[in-house]
Amino acid sequence: MQGFKSDTATFRKYVALDGRHTSAFGFRLNNSWQSCPNNNVTDITFDNVPITSRVFFGEPGPWFNEMNMDGDKTTIFHDVDGSVSEYPGAFLVKEDNWLLRNPDCIDVPDWRAAICSGHYAQIYIQARNPANLNLKMVKDEYPDKPLELVGALGKKHHYQQFQPVVMLAKSYTVHWDAAAPAEVTVWIINFNRNDWINIGFCYPKGTTFTIISDLHNRLTKETRKTGIFLKTAQREKISHTHQTKGYYYWEENTGLLFLKVHAHNNRDAFAFCSVKGCERVKIKANIPKGSGPSDCMAKAYPRYAEMPIVDVPMPKKLSQSSLPQTSEHFLEVKVESYTTRFFHIKEDFAYAEANGKKLYQSEDGIHLTVLDGHSGKVMETKGFRNTVLMGIPAQIENYIKSLNDDSIVMITSKGKLVTRGPWTKTLEKLGADPNVKLKDKLAFVGFKGSFRPDWVRMAVDKEHAKIHQVLPLPIVRAVKL
Repeated sequence: MQGFKSDTATFRKYVALDGRHTSAFGFRLNNSWQSCPNNNVTDITFDNVPITSRVFFGEPGPWFNEMNMDGDKTTIFHDVDGSVSEYPGAFLVKEDNWLLRNPDCIDVPDWRAAICSGHYAQIYIQARNPANLNLKMVKDEYPDKPLELVGALGKKHHYQQFQPVVMLAKSYTVHWDAAAPAEVTVWIINFNRNDWINIGFCYPKGTTFTIISDLHNRLTKETRKTGIFLKTAQREKISHTHQTKGYYYWEENTGLLFLKVHAHNNRDAFAFCSVKGCERVKIKANIPKGSGPSDCMAKAYPRYAEMPIVDVPMPKKLSQSSLPQTSEHFLEVKVESYTTRFFHIKEDFAYAEANGKKLYQSEDGIHLTVLDGHSGKVMETKGFRNTVLMGIPAQIENYIKSLNDDSIVMITSKGKLVTRGPWTKTLEKLGADPNVKLKDKLAFVGFKGSFRPDWVRMAVDKEHAKIHQVLPLPIVRAVKL
């Protein structure tokens, strides 16, 4: 899937095996090119296709290589009616692309994907002089999760082009693995009129700039200058952009050049660019000789880190009556353990949620919520205080042994967790990685059975641990290759 629109299609007998990935929807492998956010699907039906085999975004390994090419990292498509994911209007994105995620995204571990909401578009960043750099793009909401791109063209080309998909109305920074290129052109792709993003480009100290906007006609190859960018001493002023005049803010102590990329013209439905041509911003930089790498990450963050915000509410899951008559469906689960602070008052909270029903943990220690792996129904809950975890770990061991096979076990922690001791071995029996070091906040979705499903996940943190994902029901082991 690269440029894709599918209406009313049926997929038959796509079945992934244990050791061989197969999916109805997939993506071109080892892809250096773009993935368009306008990719969309509607009215899809599946015949003898397990829900786990509907989509696969790829992972490092046989056939997929290292998944380190730009097109492999930026995959996305729009599930218009929810006929693929059960969430109408949602976008499916690669699970580790944090340029496209928001706090309410739902992980789909079997697909290596996340179900997200948002307004998406693209920019092309063309770099010249030099054209052999690698780029790192960071969303200010997730500064610890950058997207690293190597470019769509060969390193010997006279220019390089990076083609990230972006979430609109957000702020980003861009960094380089050597001194920044002397010329950067930002193409506005799939933006509707008045769509925008803010970008801070990293440059060496002492750099000076000439910045213009233009329109490029891809058919006639004609380019027309439309405006200039003036330097401002106030960062907020970059928002006051017009077609003929914009502003840039050069913050020399962090090395960031801030500007707003704004679409001023209308766009036809299936066109990449506006009806008047491709809107671009062209930055020409006079960079001091001998400058080192233009990577401003250490100075930019946490200074410019932003609180993640959901601009577009997540769609609600289709009701059971709206889903196809099949024995399989997704179960949405959420497990969260966190600390809140109000001045000097500190409070701990933890809950497990399945099928929209929240179960709060009342006492310190850990709390287990057990679901039936066939129906997804809550079968029982059980709490274990810290005194039990430290003094009588056999209690939790015996409890886990007593559970039926094919049970989903969600675990939260509250208060100061006992992070060591024999009781932690019970987590391994539910599929936890034995090398993970526990912290005060624990969120875990495990499985009691004869195999380890892909969706077994653990999150640990000092302040806030959260897992939000869908599980395929009934839980079935993949047939071996």
